[in-house]
Amino acid sequence: MTKVLLITPYGYQNTGIRLLSATLREGEFEAPILFMKAWRNNDIQPPTEDEFGLLQDFVKKTVPDIIGIGFGTPYLKIVSEMTGRLREVSGAHIIWGGVHPTIAPEDCIEIADSVCVGEGERPLLDLARAFRDGTPIEETPNLWIRTPEGVRKNRPRQLLQNLDALPYAHLAEAEMASIEDGQLRHGNPSKDNVLYRIFASRGCPFGCSFCYNSQFRQIFSGLGRYHRTRTVESVMKELEAAVARLPKLRRIRFDDDTFVFPPSWIKEFVGEYTRRIGLPFDILLNPQAANEETLRLLKEAGLVHVQVGIQSGSEDEVEEHFSREGSNAQTLGLARLLNDIGIEVTYDLILDNPLATRRDKEAMIDLLLQLPRPFALFIYSLTNFPKSEITDNLLEMGLISPEEVEGRATKSFEQFRLSLGYPRPAEETFFASLISMTSKGFIPGRLIKGVSRNTFLREHPAPVRWAAEAANVIKLAGVAFRMMRRGELSAFKIAEYASFKRRLIQ
Repeated sequence: MTKVLLITPYGYQNTGIRLLSATLREGEFEAPILFMKAWRNNDIQPPTEDEFGLLQDFVKKTVPDIIGIGFGTPYLKIVSEMTGRLREVSGAHIIWGGVHPTIAPEDCIEIADSVCVGEGERPLLDLARAFRDGTPIEETPNLWIRTPEGVRKNRPRQLLQNLDALPYAHLAEAEMASIEDGQLRHGNPSKDNVLYRIFASRGCPFGCSFCYNSQFRQIFSGLGRYHRTRTVESVMKELEAAVARLPKLRRIRFDDDTFVFPPSWIKEFVGEYTRRIGLPFDILLNPQAANEETLRLLKEAGLVHVQVGIQSGSEDEVEEHFSREGSNAQTLGLARLLNDIGIEVTYDLILDNPLATRRDKEAMIDLLLQLPRPFALFIYSLTNFPKSEITDNLLEMGLISPEEVEGRATKSFEQFRLSLGYPRPAEETFFASLISMTSKGFIPGRLIKGVSRNTFLREHPAPVRWAAEAANVIKLAGVAFRMMRRGELSAFKIAEYASFKRRLIQ
């Protein structure tokens, strides 16, 4: 039987690679998964020599016909090194897929035997069938393939419109292994998770300048509807399977880029989820997509937390630099609604934008101080992903160099979520520290506003940063206590986020 070994770096909960495995198994192929290293916030470490040795030993014992590696841009250098190590011990066909191979296949085909550009379930299944049947692979849609005559760039497929045709993410333990801390462990590394992540849709209705979805929309233009949804029944069956297989499960997270569905879908979902699942759940939401009736219904079904992308409090920065529509009035309206109906909220922000002015940063503080407390913050440091609209603009303006584009750079290894100790200009540290304080209910807003006008501290921000760090430790202790009380503070979560070096802003 043809065997396809799937490898994912730094992604124990990688839904995509699990779905590929399930698709191949449904097609009667062996499809084990190897999780190569665990993700650690702001502390990504390349594999050690011992870990590369474990990888090679595993591949020699597995004897795959095809090795598929799915990854994002930050891991390009590591996957390139990994591919070289694999070739030392295996003659398997090596195919790369994922976000980076889709966006920049020309970078990848120089190293991989083939590259999947776009959705991978059907092309990988076709590739496995070709190996099984001994038929040519050179014309497989969605694939770029290296041949003796050069690179064959095949036509793209139409996007899969019926997501229900796909199997559920692969959960069985027997077909999984992981390498971390110099050890190979067999079984599902996420089996003790208290959180299960699921997608009820694919694609995003928005096109933000910093996000891969804007590039995917261009790449897939003319290939069918980009934002697609599963039926409620399909979602329920996957969740029921997860509940049955994961005994410690306490919470569900819908990882859809924004949780937006037709009213009829929402009503059916609320009824079925309440009856068949009943666990607390989280969603992500764009303020433009917020609807009071929908949120009240979801609250009844178990919605306890919403992650809201606002990115900035400056409407100019949001529109001109991030290519997002919407207004502060919409954000404030959503914030007050969530506060009124008792749903916890976390706001996503982006700092370290070279195009942001002092006025933009002051506007962010002004907006945050108007939001009802309590709330949490996820503050991201702007990462320059290749070919994104904002990266191209920064390159054209000479504000960054090609060496600072992720893939060549690895900034996200140590500054994916913003930490105050990362080297940055004094004024950036000053505003980042003040912005982080806005989520601390025990710090008066008037004090934050007053400090924001202090020119001395703007140039010498160390005292402000120390105060912000101390306030953050206090808040994180409260967050950890509440998670522990709910049974959600797992060893997995602690390993991902909890260390003095990687301390988060909340």
